[in-house]
Amino acid sequence: MKRLSLVSLSLFIGCDNQVDGAGEPPTIAGNEIGLQEDTSGEYEPELVDLDLTDPAVVSEAFARTRGSLDPDEQVFYYWKGLIYDRKYADPTGAPQSDYGTPLMAFEGFNVARFEPVGGGVFDMVTREISVYKTVSGQIIDCWNNAVLGPEESARVPVVHVTNDPVNFQISGADVTEMGEMVVFPMEVILTYESPLPVADYPEYSASNTYESSELFNFFTTKEALRDPTNESVPAHISWTRVGQYLPWMQVGQLQGHLVYHAQGRKLENGWDDLPADIRAWVEDNAPEYKRAPEAQSWGSNMTSWRYFRRLLDRDEYTASCD
Repeated sequence: MKRLSLVSLSLFIGCDNQVDGAGEPPTIAGNEIGLQEDTSGEYEPELVDLDLTDPAVVSEAFARTRGSLDPDEQVFYYWKGLIYDRKYADPTGAPQSDYGTPLMAFEGFNVARFEPVGGGVFDMVTREISVYKTVSGQIIDCWNNAVLGPEESARVPVVHVTNDPVNFQISGADVTEMGEMVVFPMEVILTYESPLPVADYPEYSASNTYESSELFNFFTTKEALRDPTNESVPAHISWTRVGQYLPWMQVGQLQGHLVYHAQGRKLENGWDDLPADIRAWVEDNAPEYKRAPEAQSWGSNMTSWRYFRRLLDRDEYTASCD
């Protein structure tokens, strides 16, 4: 599992002990203590103070924003966005002008459960899907990589994102107050040994080193967080990613990188709020993604690079659409 601290993201940290609850608290019905039912109108909860300088408050607030305090709730975050190709101009060459045209669109979701460990710490147990689409919105299964400018172009099979698990351990978050808005920013800057070394996978590997940058913002409101009855609060997300060409694009060590820009939100009705074409794709290809994993999974998270290597090593990837 991974741990998101108040100041950093530390990868591949396990948690060996989980604090058990102290049992169910006693309950007392209203009529047992002489209370009368309020029939004056809809119940409005009493709002509480929100001190975002208190690390314990921030930890719970982020858990309610990213997930839910109810460990059984299936929390769906949905996103959609565009992917651009970005190449650096020759620094000594003629000046270039290019304002960017998207290569493709993408759309997906993450489904998560938050399991309390104790002391403001939560295990975030998740899996996620993203499908690649034409800019007009059709899911694609073959793609012509000529637009990237390789020496030899081809129509290549698309490998959509099916990452399971994608687990972290949460113990707080950075937070910014902007008026009545509360923003939880997160920067994930990664550099590590690529699962696809160039010598072994020359057509698919951009480098012996995997490099990417992912920038998140989770948005909610102070009013939602001040309501103690909200175990999960409404939220929106922005996400930007800069990364290497995807292995299935089959452009090897071609100079350049991809820029992703997406927006999304937490879905009030979960699975049922996803677009119909995404639900149909999941039903046909990965129905287990309708729910978060049932149990924690320790060790390395699944990534597109690790998943693609597994396809290659199992001889489950066909290199051409022709």
